[in-house]
Amino acid sequence: MDWLGIGVLIIGIAFAVLVVILIKPLKNLGDVTENLKETTAKLPGTMETVTGQAQLVLNTSNETIGNVNQQVNEITPLFQIVGDTGEAARSLTNSALEKTTKLKSRTTDAANLSRRERYQGLYGLLSFLYYLKENKQEIKVKAEVLNK
Repeated sequence: MDWLGIGVLIIGIAFAVLVVILIKPLKNLGDVTENLKETTAKLPGTMETVTGQAQLVLNTSNETIGNVNQQVNEITPLFQIVGDTGEAARSLTNSALEKTTKLKSRTTDAANLSRRERYQGLYGLLSFLYYLKENKQEIKVKAEVLNK
């Protein structure tokens, strides 16, 4: 044997050892490929099932949203009525508060007048009655507004 023959023999033995070492990983790779083939064969059916369920969920969600929108549309006028009532009550309360404040300031003015002029007893009563007589119509209008 010459050197070329020995070299070819060593390469052949190395290749045989390599094949023996790689048999098990190649067999495992074949099994993985077979499992992948089975999985991909099942994939269209699985996707069809998932798509059907997703479609059912979306349809149910759309129906629920439609029902909620309908109920909100039905109840919106009630909220508007409550809001309008609150606004009217606030307006009436503000108006009554303003009139009460004006009346209080006017009666305070009359009380200050009687104190300043040192009216006592009968004179104080007479001045208060005169004040009421002068403002009778205005007091009556305010009382009617407050009673409403």
